[in-house]
Amino acid sequence: MSINISRKIKISLLLLSTMGVMSGIAIVATLPLIATTFNSIENIEFYSKLLLIIPSIIIAISSPFIGLFVDKIGRLVPLYVGFTLFVIGGSSGFFFSTFSYLLIGRATLGIGVAFLTTSSIALIGDYFNEQERQKFMSLQGMAIGLGGIVFIISGGYLAQIGWQYPFLIYLLPILFLPLLLSSLQEPRIIKKVYNLENSLNTKLYPIYLTAFFSMILFYMLPTQMPYLVINKLGGTPSEVGYFIAFSMFINAITSKQYHRLKNKLSYTQIFSIIYTSFGIGLMIISQVTSLFEIYLASLFMGVGFGLVFVNINIWLLSLVEPQNRGKAIGFLTSSFFFGQFFSPIVFQPIIVLVGIQGLFFYIALVAFIVALLLYIKTKL
Repeated sequence: MSINISRKIKISLLLLSTMGVMSGIAIVATLPLIATTFNSIENIEFYSKLLLIIPSIIIAISSPFIGLFVDKIGRLVPLYVGFTLFVIGGSSGFFFSTFSYLLIGRATLGIGVAFLTTSSIALIGDYFNEQERQKFMSLQGMAIGLGGIVFIISGGYLAQIGWQYPFLIYLLPILFLPLLLSSLQEPRIIKKVYNLENSLNTKLYPIYLTAFFSMILFYMLPTQMPYLVINKLGGTPSEVGYFIAFSMFINAITSKQYHRLKNKLSYTQIFSIIYTSFGIGLMIISQVTSLFEIYLASLFMGVGFGLVFVNINIWLLSLVEPQNRGKAIGFLTSSFFFGQFFSPIVFQPIIVLVGIQGLFFYIALVAFIVALLLYIKTKL
């Protein structure tokens, strides 16, 4: 790789990573307030959750096509297209006050995230060799966690001013633009001639399935917990922010240690740890009677969050050729965000039957079973 990986390039890639977590988490605390504001709409509590997951379905549908686009024309043009759509679509919720316009803005944000995620992860694959990639993506996981802390706390405080104010957070990346333009370079490697007709490596299918399943489970935290905290435990939007921020703090610490863990354990062994940690967190939430107990649950879920994205991304990048990175990452991004989209849809009938804490209890059991099966697999 001929590009000198300067500190400016690394910072730019880390800032782009924080935009991904910003896409959903910035408005988590305001969802119950939006539900109250638009309470004349039937089933608004469910529809308000769609604001969090509409970007997910748009990303899921568009990412494979965007991945081909990234492989064909390069990384930077799609990246800046995504950047522009992200800022416009994300911040539009502040300027429009009808629910239909909110949905349109979130869809636009989703297209932006699809471009950003696919092109930025492809750049990481292009810029770094395997060992450097593990270290950088550990650092990236930490940056995502710390960025999540800033965005969720800021969103909680802004939500107390008014439900529209958290959408202003999506204007923040404009400050990143001068650094991105001055530092990021197009890798020469993408100027090769690609055969876009090649089918996906069948070794990638388990990765995509794992990404989909993991996000169905993990997205319970931002989509379900705010309603438990506010509606059942009497919490405030800012307290929702504190709980998720604490989880993101643990996420950051855990992610930073990933490359050390990977030197000792296989991908499967790490996944067993991930699902065990998340299952413990879910089980605690299923039994909580006070707000303070949420912190203990957030600790365990933060460990899972801190490992899952890094483990899946590095697993995928270790198996794909440079000329197919965009396509492979596009399908991985699609798997992640299909999981996000289907998470509240899959769990809503369970909530109706057993309540929100009952949901956490039964999904905790599922997580424990998966962790046990993975552990057994490592011993065979």
